[in-house]
Amino acid sequence: MRYIAALSTLFCILFLPYAQAQVSFERSESVVLQSSSEQWLCRELKAVNPAYFICEKQEWKLPAHGRFDLLGDSISINSEQIARYERIWFPQGDCRIFLSVVAMADVYMPLFKRKAELLSLHPHVAFLPVVVSGCNQHFREGDTAGLWALSYLAARKEHLAIDTLVDERMGGDFTTDAALNHFRYMLKVHGNDYWRATIAYRYGPSDLTSVDQLKLASQAQSENNCDAVDFLRFMAYTIRLFKSVHLDNQLNNCFDILGHFQAIQFEKSLRLEAIAKVLTIDETRLRQANPVYAGDYLIPGYRKVPFVLEDTIVGRFRMMLDSIARWQPSQRMVETVEWKTDWVRHRVAKGESLGRIASKYGVSISQLKKWNQLRSDKIRKGQVLKIETRKKIVEPKSEVLREKIIEEQPVDTLANNKKSVAPAVEKTSKHSSEAKKKNKYYTVKQGDSLWSIAKKYPGVTENDLMRWNKCTANIRPGQKLIIKK
Repeated sequence: MRYIAALSTLFCILFLPYAQAQVSFERSESVVLQSSSEQWLCRELKAVNPAYFICEKQEWKLPAHGRFDLLGDSISINSEQIARYERIWFPQGDCRIFLSVVAMADVYMPLFKRKAELLSLHPHVAFLPVVVSGCNQHFREGDTAGLWALSYLAARKEHLAIDTLVDERMGGDFTTDAALNHFRYMLKVHGNDYWRATIAYRYGPSDLTSVDQLKLASQAQSENNCDAVDFLRFMAYTIRLFKSVHLDNQLNNCFDILGHFQAIQFEKSLRLEAIAKVLTIDETRLRQANPVYAGDYLIPGYRKVPFVLEDTIVGRFRMMLDSIARWQPSQRMVETVEWKTDWVRHRVAKGESLGRIASKYGVSISQLKKWNQLRSDKIRKGQVLKIETRKKIVEPKSEVLREKIIEEQPVDTLANNKKSVAPAVEKTSKHSSEAKKKNKYYTVKQGDSLWSIAKKYPGVTENDLMRWNKCTANIRPGQKLIIKK
């Protein structure tokens, strides 16, 4: 029995962490690839050329077990590991996630390969964004973000800005430069060992021991399966998968979508919300097209980060730039609330505590102790506690209006409320009808904005129009606007 117990203990020590690591790696990679297939740019590509995303897996020849090239060396992958990696890329035999990531790789890979070649790095380094983020520019996990899943400290070391306005890890061109420079630095630190540099880039130096053990036992086909080694095998499998599946690159017809955006120039600080409201476009879509801008404001010339708009609305943006710069969010009406304060006395019953009493009256224990000058939480049966209660005072609007009208009347007419109120109401209605006659009305036409309408009337501003008509900057053709004199 002792022998069996010892074996079971040894099994738990050796194999349970392995099983947990496999679940952790497989689940995390699946989530990354799933989120990549649902990103905004991928949806745009699907809309332009849906034929590219048709699954024809039966015609593909998937990689088999054996030794795989990886960063100038080779690594062994057995059939069980191959089956797990296929489940990550093709969950339940579905090809859509794989095709989505391939589509994104077709967009970004020329950039990655060209910049890696300029730094004399191994071509396999260009596949890092495929396995760390699924080529997802909006990727976030922990303190890492962007196509290259750069950590905060690594990004700051490479002089990328991360503040309340921008997160430059979410960019493309300059982010790739920073990531490859960081990888080259890790490569230098680890003696030009690509495997160690890759794990240090992805996980940090804590998992380098397992990589050393794998290299020492590589000829014996080590079964080491920690997250770091699993990542290397998965990267090798992914590179072979991308090279072995020969798809006709139909995305050449989709690249036009990247030309549908133009970088815009502006000289004043702008709010992203203002651009969306004045141009009546979707703010979420606007932010998705500009992932680097993580804040609410655009500062002219800030870090020279380009801000892009779809070419169909660039003309409207330039025409309404002044309105966008002056736009302010509408102020919410705040209701004035009055409270009536009173004190009650509570006699402590048997078994009661300060917490139970505080919960009963909706107050805190610290308030009870302050009101009753208690130095501890101890109370005794029969003790009397003072408790402050507050009651919200709500008055009917009609009564408030009536009192306001009465207060405006002379003192000698207050004897008869009916006689005093009626003339006042009649006078007020007469005054309002005269004011209405003096007001002008403007019917909104196609292409009109509050700014263009305000220019037609000297001394009138956009804020005046919004206040008089109780509206926002979003106006529609046919709408009638009051122009007060």
